[in-house]
Amino acid sequence: MIAAFRVFFTTQWASFLAYRVMFFLYSMWAILPPLIYLAVWGTVAGGGNVAGWSRGEFVVYYLTFMVVNHLTGSIEIHTTGYEIRMGDLSPRLLLPVHPALRALASNVGFKTIGLFIVAPSVLLLAPLFKPEFNTSPGMFFLGVLAVLPAAAMQFLWGYSIALLAFWTTRADAVSQLNYTFLFLLSGEVAPIALLPEGLRTLAAALPYRYMLSFPVEVITGQLGGRQILLGFVMQGLWLGAAWLLMRFTWQRGVRHYAAVGG
Repeated sequence: MIAAFRVFFTTQWASFLAYRVMFFLYSMWAILPPLIYLAVWGTVAGGGNVAGWSRGEFVVYYLTFMVVNHLTGSIEIHTTGYEIRMGDLSPRLLLPVHPALRALASNVGFKTIGLFIVAPSVLLLAPLFKPEFNTSPGMFFLGVLAVLPAAAMQFLWGYSIALLAFWTTRADAVSQLNYTFLFLLSGEVAPIALLPEGLRTLAAALPYRYMLSFPVEVITGQLGGRQILLGFVMQGLWLGAAWLLMRFTWQRGVRHYAAVGG
């Protein structure tokens, strides 16, 4: 599996470099939306604050969000679903490794190369917006650790939704619903602390916060020890659920795919 992953990773790396303009545009998608929300909330805060958040705190939140958003994002909902519908999955079922390994290699390759665009962009934006850091090395380290299960959750969740293409050509409709929940409950449109109480409760229960906002909150020093521990527990529970969902959907989907002559 390690050798196969290395081959897939190298192939995807070369593919991304061959389509540099498209790759650059995809990478910028991790930067532009948070930058827009930063401009909005920074303008609202002005020289004061919004629910205790100063302009500088919004800046550090959304600059961190840009990097975490890139590192945890997943496009398998689109790519894997397309491969199933077009029949490209069929020859890959003959290989001695799970097709998800190729998708994972593509995911990691995209994030690795894209980091060379996202990270310098954030470093250039920081002096312009003047962030107010209120964290510690320990919090930063815990936040970086939280990025790993967050990225794994998004990958498994997105891959599971993509597998709905085994049964329907309208899997994209489910993916759009998923993106809507991610947009509202992951801390993108606003930090979780600023959401209405009902949405905050929903965000604490559903997986979307732990896919994206939770690592950002830890890195920027917004959470206490018990909140961080609870967040890691929730990440573990939802990661396990995402893994089981992916396995269940794959096993049922492949049987259906073979039965209809895929």
